[in-house]
Amino acid sequence: MSKRFQGLGVALITPFTPNGDIDFPGLERMVHHVAGSKAHFLVALGSTGESQLMSDEEHRRVLDFIMEVNAGRLPIVAGFSAAGGTRAAVERMRSFDAGGLAGFLISPPAYVKPGQAGMMELFTALAEAAPLPIIMYNVPSRTGVNMEPETVIALAKACPTLVGLKQASGDLVAFRAIRTGVPDSFSLLSGDDENAVPMMAMGGDGLVSVIGNAYPDAWASAMDLAMFGSVKEAELSLLSFQPLLSAIFREGNPTGIKATCALIGLCGLDVRSPLVPATEALREELYHAVAALDAVRTPAED
Repeated sequence: MSKRFQGLGVALITPFTPNGDIDFPGLERMVHHVAGSKAHFLVALGSTGESQLMSDEEHRRVLDFIMEVNAGRLPIVAGFSAAGGTRAAVERMRSFDAGGLAGFLISPPAYVKPGQAGMMELFTALAEAAPLPIIMYNVPSRTGVNMEPETVIALAKACPTLVGLKQASGDLVAFRAIRTGVPDSFSLLSGDDENAVPMMAMGGDGLVSVIGNAYPDAWASAMDLAMFGSVKEAELSLLSFQPLLSAIFREGNPTGIKATCALIGLCGLDVRSPLVPATEALREELYHAVAALDAVRTPAED
């Protein structure tokens, strides 16, 4: 059985105007930029997309708009919130219009801090209710809990609808344990740009990327190299991005990537309060990093 999700997925940002409205022209440019690239799939309404700062109505408008502009070019995975507990999440899932989507990305609910048994119950229930495949998302820095390898392995074996994991714990030992325990068809995706190639070297299947908003072709090409076993070449192809990677998360996400996309003319740098735009110091650092990239890369590599 082939993997449903592999290669480069881009965690799409949601551009905003200075007064906090959704910037649909900016979002249109972003979707064309990524959907017209070598990227393998799109992830909408994740934490990089500031979904927690949008209303349910805005979620639907943004998702429908992304699907319309994408026009079938890339599979789209939609972030889905488990807030409110298992029963509420299952009810929302059963009433969700999933037409045109390829899957869902779901993390444990933030702040609640369920244990391993609670996460098993949550994902099992959502797997039964979901009309599409689910990528689980382990992101302890945002949820306050870590999905242990044994939990992921048990869920992957028990629920065919749970087809992958976006792993953003930074724990490569846990990543190795998960890879050896889950079915071969289960997709293991890095949730951190910097760990993508090391994880690919350990049997990973790709990356859900932040920096891919700005440079989807270069990062998709690197993931292609790694998927075909050329891990060293993939790492070398991304060396020039190190100064940008060192700066882009310094003031949080999506602050840095929005400032980067603003520098290359894709959208504005505005985020929704209580997030704040990049400081002048960070924008200056990003400017020099982007200029250095431009000096060493050809247009086809962008």
